[in-house]
Amino acid sequence: MTVVIELSAARVPVGVTGAGEWVYLAREGGWSSLTDSSPIFLVTVLQQGAAFHSDLGARLVAVGLAPVLADTFPVDSSVRLGLTWTTEFWQQAALDWLEREGRAEAFLPELESLVHTGGTQRIRHAARRLGRAARQQLRE
Repeated sequence: MTVVIELSAARVPVGVTGAGEWVYLAREGGWSSLTDSSPIFLVTVLQQGAAFHSDLGARLVAVGLAPVLADTFPVDSSVRLGLTWTTEFWQQAALDWLEREGRAEAFLPELESLVHTGGTQRIRHAARRLGRAARQQLRE
């Protein structure tokens, strides 16, 4: 296992195993799968915005790993956490991510929920717009 990056203000070590699985150092001291558990610190990926993928690729290269491993990082978990978070900041960060990166169709249930429960009109309208576009794309 190779540590690649530290996430959140708590600087949680995140690495990738020889099998290509993304893991993090849990409080209990052992390594846990990011995809199996979706720990809450994953939401902080949204703060890094468009730079996250390229920064992660550069860090992978710096530790001697292939930059294509960045494509396997569980960003969907970060977006899902943001969309379901109770604060407007993370909801908006997740919506901004989807507007920039696409793939809103993977989050239709969360977007539909935000249409009704989003903290601000801006959030509700963005969720509605992204949801409509995703449904349209699925029909095509």
